[in-house]
Amino acid sequence: MILWLGSMTGSMAAQDFIPRKQTMPPGPPLSPAEALSRMVVPEGFHVELVASEPDLQNPVAMAFDDAGRIYVTESFEYPRHEPGPGKDRIKILTDSDGDGKVDRVKVFAEGLNIPSGIAVGHGGVWVANAPDLLFLQDTDSDDVADQSTVVVTGFGRVDTHELPNALTWGPDGYLYGLNGVFNPSVIEQDGRKHEFTCAMFRIDPRTKKFEIFCEGTSNPWGIAFDSLGNSFVSACVIDHLWHLTESGYYLRQGGPYPPNTWWAESIVKHKHQMAAYCGIEFFDSHAYPEAYRNKLYMGNIHGGCINTDRVERSGASYQGFGEPDFLTANDVWFMPVAQKIGPDGCLYVLDWYDRYHCYQDASADPKGVDRGHGRLYRIVHSERPKPRYEDISKLTESELISALADPNLFVRQRSQLELAERKIAPGSATALELETLVNQAESLTTKLHAIWALSGSGALRESFLLSLLDHANPEVRAWAVRLAGDLFPSDPSIVARCRVLATDPDPRVLVQVAVAATKFHRAVPSTEAWIATELEIARHNAADPLADPILGRIVWQNLKPVANEARRAIVNQSLHSTSPSDSLLDSMLPRFAALWTDRLANSNFNEDQTEVIEDLFSLLEHFRKKSPNLATAILQPLVNRSLNRGFDPIELRKLVRKFYSPQDSIAWDKL
Repeated sequence: MILWLGSMTGSMAAQDFIPRKQTMPPGPPLSPAEALSRMVVPEGFHVELVASEPDLQNPVAMAFDDAGRIYVTESFEYPRHEPGPGKDRIKILTDSDGDGKVDRVKVFAEGLNIPSGIAVGHGGVWVANAPDLLFLQDTDSDDVADQSTVVVTGFGRVDTHELPNALTWGPDGYLYGLNGVFNPSVIEQDGRKHEFTCAMFRIDPRTKKFEIFCEGTSNPWGIAFDSLGNSFVSACVIDHLWHLTESGYYLRQGGPYPPNTWWAESIVKHKHQMAAYCGIEFFDSHAYPEAYRNKLYMGNIHGGCINTDRVERSGASYQGFGEPDFLTANDVWFMPVAQKIGPDGCLYVLDWYDRYHCYQDASADPKGVDRGHGRLYRIVHSERPKPRYEDISKLTESELISALADPNLFVRQRSQLELAERKIAPGSATALELETLVNQAESLTTKLHAIWALSGSGALRESFLLSLLDHANPEVRAWAVRLAGDLFPSDPSIVARCRVLATDPDPRVLVQVAVAATKFHRAVPSTEAWIATELEIARHNAADPLADPILGRIVWQNLKPVANEARRAIVNQSLHSTSPSDSLLDSMLPRFAALWTDRLANSNFNEDQTEVIEDLFSLLEHFRKKSPNLATAILQPLVNRSLNRGFDPIELRKLVRKFYSPQDSIAWDKL
């Protein structure tokens, strides 16, 4: 209460200050009732207050547990840069009578320092508390954490509005999170060093193994997994919506790219208000009419609203399209930092509620920083069915399996996670029941949840996975390949079958084969097989190699580490292609040419380097009539090195004369 009253005093000193992205002073805060009265939602909906100050102050992140309770992190330290103990905490908010309003509040953990992400599962609470990611446990069931374990450490605090965030359980059983572009981080684990800025990471909850899933974007602050297990991310400053694929590298807001990066674009061409996003949720619940389902809802900080996008399949990725806003607050203090589907199927919106949306404003006017407000809302439709209030952790295994077909995505996800936590034995009655559900369920989403429950619980058998690799549905095949790379990378039968799928007609499957091929090589090194698999995929998409927005980039990212060893195979495949149009591989040849040229010495070419030049001119000869633009692009890296005095021009011309006629205009006009 002291913090709350203190914040009101500070707010009076900031009445004339105009924050960034605003056109006038924000004025005093509205009461919860006043804030509700100003909110606009579509016809048939209304907004309800679930919790507010003083029970809730400066909320940053939230997560539901199996009983439907809400764990919320609160930060009074923001934007503090120094690590170490702080005044921040985690609260458990409980609606004990099911009326939609919190009536019991318990402090679960204290002494934290900007806890920027939270997830509940596998026996505890996972908290991003930079530089650490913590695992908090309540061993005596009094709703107070009494044991804390550092899972990994090394997250930066250079920019405290880009801290690790959005801890979210993935369909594959991993815990996923994000980090921002201006927050350099270094995590060392088991002798391996992970250096990164903007990235999606994941952690195995059992082994605690940390991995970088993909890199790029800007200050991403929100992960949503859709009903098919695709990961979508909301980001700031640059485009707002991204579909992220493992091993991909995406457009960065700033900072250098690794050498020879072929970055991927966002999935949107439209913009909503401003460009500061926080939180995202894929909504799939029968609590709303059909027109509002299977949409992505995103918090727009500067816009003071909840934006809506729908997505449509585009090759192995998606394209996003803007739709009307789902909520408009009409209150500049409104800051929607997180959105989640609840046990009742409604969308919950966590509101930081502050006059200052950016840390720059806090630095410019520290007395005006609010420390005492915070709200939690839910958006309700008047005709929603009666919600179910069950503690998912108390369901039997058969009841949990039945819940995998529930119309509420929250119930499906938590039931799947609970099954994973129970460590089901392969071939057990529960495992066989899940296998039967995969084979007999009419709903694709039910099939997938059953597959994910098998894999997450350790009950996925090799023989059953082999059958999934031959499934008629490409989504199932794609997930089978992905799980093969994660769980069975050294199984000869599974690896062999996955490599056959390099000829699959569906790009969703091909993308996963490209990613898995690298994992197979790490488990059982075979550079030749790795290269052969990636090149087989690269034969695809001959009619329009750039039509798929992600496939070529994923193949490139996974082939790039062995591009020099693969040079002759790449050249031979291109030279002997019978396709009348460019293949996916052909479209990558200029990038390979740049990578190979980077390895050439400045002068006195040795035999290996001479062979590189010979291969480049072989490609040039092959494409100069078939595709002159491609031929020129293949030559361009060599030209650039020559123009920049990277090569001795006399030595280079001597070498070129061995392979090319001075009468040919393409080469000699350039060199």
